[in-house]
Amino acid sequence: MNQRETVWLRKIIFLTIVILTVVSPVTRVQPAIAQVAPANFEEVDAYVSTKMKELGVPGAALVIVQGDQIVHLKAFGVADRSGRPVTPQTPFFTGSTGKSFTALAVMQLVEAGKVKLDAPVQTYLPWFRVADVHASEIITVRQLLNMDSGLPQSIGRTQLANTDLSDSAIENNVRALADIELIAPPGERYEYSNSNYVTLGMIIQAVTGQSYETYIEEHIFQPLDMQNSFASKTEAEQNGLAEGFQKWFGIPVASPNLPFVRGSLPAGYLNMSAEDLGHYLIAQLNNGSYQGVSVLSPDGIAALHHPDIQMPGSTDYYAMGWEVQHFQDVGVIRHNGEVPGYTADMFLVPQKNLAIAMVMNTYSPMLGIRLSRLPSSVLRMLLGQEIVPGNEFLFMRIIYAVVMLIPLLHIIAVLTTLRRNRSLRKSMRQPTRMQIARSIVLPLIWNAAIAYVLLVTLPSTFEANISTVILFQPDVGWVAAISGIFAIVWGIISTEIGISMLRLTLKRGQIA
Repeated sequence: MNQRETVWLRKIIFLTIVILTVVSPVTRVQPAIAQVAPANFEEVDAYVSTKMKELGVPGAALVIVQGDQIVHLKAFGVADRSGRPVTPQTPFFTGSTGKSFTALAVMQLVEAGKVKLDAPVQTYLPWFRVADVHASEIITVRQLLNMDSGLPQSIGRTQLANTDLSDSAIENNVRALADIELIAPPGERYEYSNSNYVTLGMIIQAVTGQSYETYIEEHIFQPLDMQNSFASKTEAEQNGLAEGFQKWFGIPVASPNLPFVRGSLPAGYLNMSAEDLGHYLIAQLNNGSYQGVSVLSPDGIAALHHPDIQMPGSTDYYAMGWEVQHFQDVGVIRHNGEVPGYTADMFLVPQKNLAIAMVMNTYSPMLGIRLSRLPSSVLRMLLGQEIVPGNEFLFMRIIYAVVMLIPLLHIIAVLTTLRRNRSLRKSMRQPTRMQIARSIVLPLIWNAAIAYVLLVTLPSTFEANISTVILFQPDVGWVAAISGIFAIVWGIISTEIGISMLRLTLKRGQIA
């Protein structure tokens, strides 16, 4: 090999090394950012439309994000009883997805040096109390975020029926925790409770001197250009809020006057459009940044998404306003939301640089997971996975059937009691003391038992009260409430009938 050939060989080797040095990192990075095939979107839209008809969902909107762009935005169905179509800009109540907004706001204050995650809540709310004095002193901000403060689920659900709209509504709900017994010592056990995030909302107010609504609007909605998102129902209505539909005996019925629970706003009563949720998801996927505007540092976003507390009986973890799950071998960061008349869900898939959100204007516990599986099924389609079917919960179907049968049982019981008493009055035979005792005691016991089951046992099964049951499943709630009250009234009436019969037989001297 001559000198010229040697020089050319060295140049070729050098250029090869340079090319490999530049290209190889790109080839290593690209597989981690799997692109969604646009051809999938028509299939997704057709699937959503079909399932909406099957499940009785009046309206919905879907957003799909890839990287730092919205790649698909679609609206379905109607926003209200007038038939007004849903658009990507239509606001919906988004339920507990709002917890991630509260968590983001708290983390902003952490990065601003105004809040410390491991500081006791009493550092910022000196008056904060639960029934256990010692626990009151040691519950931390981090424990509220991770849902392991020990606050029970029941109090958070009960407060959903609290329609206090005053400026002190959030504070009032936090002060109401003063008599609440914890389900476990702070930091020891996961328990999903709205009260954790209501308390965080109060911390935001105390630290900033602003209302929760103002803070969220100024520090999250505005920077992320979420122009159709609101912390006020009135403002949302003025900008086309989708009407919630409740299921009455399986039929969706428009419910324009569903309550706005201001006291639980930090836990789940924000209003957002699908398009705006797309902006929010872009920031979550891109280290806290949307179109060059940052709402949180990359480390802050990582902390919000970190799987901190394992959820009992599950392989899932709770982070800070997010749940960390796996769809087969794909890691998913998710939070859903359900309030009367509305269902929402949002998913982040960092390894695919993908995110989706879906909002719907109906909700029904009796549909089990069929409704909540709709958004997750869309995600599985985009990931090329098999859709996992959802079914109604068997125990919910049993409860529904039993509650709906109770009015019929009441009619039978009334007719039986009246017929028996009429027979005893007309009979030539002398009624025995046992017969008379049965006519007095048995109806009283039977009706008292029915009233207790319907008004106490049924709500407590869902860790709520009868008012909350009526809000979330009005047909079951109202049948249970009316039947329970009727049982009490009829129990008293039937007992009076038995007593009057006893007096009559004593007067006639007919007791054997």
